[in-house]
Amino acid sequence: MPLDKPNPQLLTLRFKCHKTTVLLLVDPHDNLTSIKAKLLEALKVTNVSEIRGQPLPTEPDNVLLGVPVDMNDPAQGWTDLEIPEVEDDTRKKGPKKSGVLNASPMGAGMKDGSMLAFRFRSEASDADDLNMGDDEWDVVMPTFDDEEGSQTKETDAV
Repeated sequence: MPLDKPNPQLLTLRFKCHKTTVLLLVDPHDNLTSIKAKLLEALKVTNVSEIRGQPLPTEPDNVLLGVPVDMNDPAQGWTDLEIPEVEDDTRKKGPKKSGVLNASPMGAGMKDGSMLAFRFRSEASDADDLNMGDDEWDVVMPTFDDEEGSQTKETDAV
């Protein structure tokens, strides 16, 4: 849904998967499920049907988000943004509590221009996806060769 007027309270977030980067303008109080839905919609509108051979999921719940371990150096790896729900030990019954990071970008401490990784949950093994290490986040950061003055591919260095 296009915005009529720019709003200085909105955040621009960068979502990265492999070499794909999507910029989204989001409200800092939006929940992460609605942001995932906006991400999927942005990918569909730009005619992206798959990333690295993996098709786009139909449900926002099948999109996993990650944040850099070190915001100043994304090469150090990524960690899951969403904290698994845990039961409160003081109450044996009742709803599960979720972490503050599950709530919104504001709750996660994101600022304008924050970078997030995204990947798709495989429908075959949901439990295995939750236990993936940070090396499973497929984010290719551009590198620049000072001598040649041009951008080089990470695969060329390997």
